[in-house]
Amino acid sequence: RLLEQIQSLVEGAPPAAPSETPRPRPQVAERGPAQAVNLETLVHLEELGSSHAFLERLIDVFLADADTLLGKIEASLRARNIAEFRAQLHALKGSSASMGTDRLTALCQDLGRQSDAELKLKVPALVKSLGEELALARAELERYLATRRSSADAG
Repeated sequence: RLLEQIQSLVEGAPPAAPSETPRPRPQVAERGPAQAVNLETLVHLEELGSSHAFLERLIDVFLADADTLLGKIEASLRARNIAEFRAQLHALKGSSASMGTDRLTALCQDLGRQSDAELKLKVPALVKSLGEELALARAELERYLATRRSSADAG
């Protein structure tokens, strides 16, 4: 759905005229070995859009999809349906990687490598850790947008 949203926003849009001054690039705090949000990815996504609202809409779609996927992940784990869990986890990993939420992507990769038996033993912890990483990604994305807005207002 995220890729479809990107495509629909970009299709037929005239290329943005290069601005004389580069867009301000807000800093996103680094946390541990992987960043919660990869600033470079967000800048590249923003460059795809033809308006300033593009990235904001894209982030909104990502967060809504991620919330839905997290709900499906939780339901599949409660039902002990590991195959469905892996499918939903893979979808979350893909959209997370596309959005540059690196820590969430890394967690999804790590969980995807675990055996079915390991996953079944960790059900409550899995849901908690995915929820925490998504909350962190949400906070960092919202901080990025707020910084971007205040930079635009100041410029």
